[in-house]
Amino acid sequence: MRHKLLVVDDDPEMRRALVQSLGEAYEVLEAPTGRDALLILASQRPRLMLLDMTMPGMSGLEVLAAAPDIVKAMTVLMLTGENDVELAKRALDLGADEFITKPFDWPRLKDKVERSMNVTPGGSGRPWRVKDDVKAS
Repeated sequence: MRHKLLVVDDDPEMRRALVQSLGEAYEVLEAPTGRDALLILASQRPRLMLLDMTMPGMSGLEVLAAAPDIVKAMTVLMLTGENDVELAKRALDLGADEFITKPFDWPRLKDKVERSMNVTPGGSGRPWRVKDDVKAS
């Protein structure tokens, strides 16, 4: 059985590229919105989520804040076009394992995904962590 990973991005071109790049090694699920992502998390329980930061409706931070109530242990790699240290800190505080800026190096991304699939979910084995003082925007 292949590990499942969820790609959450409102850009259909980015989703397609990620599915093509990762689909040979993993069962890749897709969500164009944050709300769709939460439904897929509840029904499919993927081991890893590649999560876009900026999406209309529900942001990546909001998905990240809601996800621990659905999946207790999962690796999350945040993908964003913004190189914002504060945004990265908020994502990491909410439980993201890594913050990757677009455009990214495809071989390095594939390597990060592969390494993440071979460790205990939650990155270093730590459970999700949500700080009370961190609020999703």
